[in-house]
Amino acid sequence: MRQVERWMIQSLFTRSPEGARFGFDYSANPYRGCAHACRYCYARETHTYLGHGVGEDFETRLYVKAGVERRARKELARIPLTAVIALGTATDPYQPLEGRHRVTRGILEALAESGHAFTITTKSPLILRDLDLLSPLGARGQVVVHISLIHLDPGLLRQLEPGSPPPRARLRAMAQLIQARVPVTHFLAPVLPGLTDQPDHLRALLTAVRDTGVQRVMVAPLRLPPALRPYFLAQLKAWSPELIHTYEAIFAEAGYASGPWRRTLEETVAALCANLGLSLNPQRPRPRDLREQVKFPF
Repeated sequence: MRQVERWMIQSLFTRSPEGARFGFDYSANPYRGCAHACRYCYARETHTYLGHGVGEDFETRLYVKAGVERRARKELARIPLTAVIALGTATDPYQPLEGRHRVTRGILEALAESGHAFTITTKSPLILRDLDLLSPLGARGQVVVHISLIHLDPGLLRQLEPGSPPPRARLRAMAQLIQARVPVTHFLAPVLPGLTDQPDHLRALLTAVRDTGVQRVMVAPLRLPPALRPYFLAQLKAWSPELIHTYEAIFAEAGYASGPWRRTLEETVAALCANLGLSLNPQRPRPRDLREQVKFPF
């Protein structure tokens, strides 16, 4: 059973120096914990900061950040307009909680008013609810949406991310966003050794993504930070015990993939993207010229 609590926050937007290599300067996550329950999620580690566990607690003890809309406007007034803001760097801003609490919707309204450039990372077709906002923002390049999808096999995804939407629903969301003039990048992350890295599977996935009209891909391998590593390896032992030694070798240093596997992955994805006409160059959103007059339905 899920336990949902409101959490009064001191700040919403976090300065993220390491985000520069992913194209953003500040990040925001409307929720703590995530009902998508992705077994591999590095954000599980953040639940330990609250005194909770990385396993079931992360999926069932969920926090809704309260007072976000007012705080968003206040903080955005102090953030340079040249900064790019990323929503959903840890937990999904369109996880099921958003259907009721609409915290992400409130942040979008504040960003539409402030003119800041921003990205959204999600697995959820619930983002289509906000097309009335996203379409005009996307048409001017102020927002780029990253849709996460790592495999086309629904059975495998139920094992890896049991609470997430099915792959076909995400592909349909990509197509509808593109049709609404919202720039979309396929977020191929994380790639898991021996589970989602086979070239034939990657080709099928990237082909399906291309057929939605998406033209850009971002790829990143699995991360296993210290708090997540024992939990994930225990899950892996139940699914595919033959892969345990492979993971222990690949993730030997500080939780980041290293060595030949990572190089092979990068070369494989680069070759597939080149063959399919997809770009690995990320699209950076741009701030709105505040001299322009834009009308939004709120």
